[in-house]
Amino acid sequence: MAGETEKEILYILEDAIRREVTAQKMYQRGANLAENAEVKAVFEQLYAEELGHEEHIRKVYYKYKKQLGLKVIDKE
Repeated sequence: MAGETEKEILYILEDAIRREVTAQKMYQRGANLAENAEVKAVFEQLYAEELGHEEHIRKVYYKYKKQLGLKVIDKE
C-alpha cells in the first residue's frame, strides 16, 4: 500500500499529465489559428513535444503504480 509520500508523487505525476494535455490543446489551437507558416510550425512542434512529454510521464506513472502494488487501468 502506498504511503503519503507515494500518494503525493502519484498526485504530482497526475497533475503533470493534466498540464501536458492542457498545453497540447493550447498549442493545437494556436496552430489552427496561425496564418503565418513559421508561427504555425512552432505551435505544431510544441504540440508534438507535449505529446511526447505526456507519453513519457504516463509510462513512469503506470510503472510507479505497479511498483507500489496498486491497480493500474491503462486508458490506451
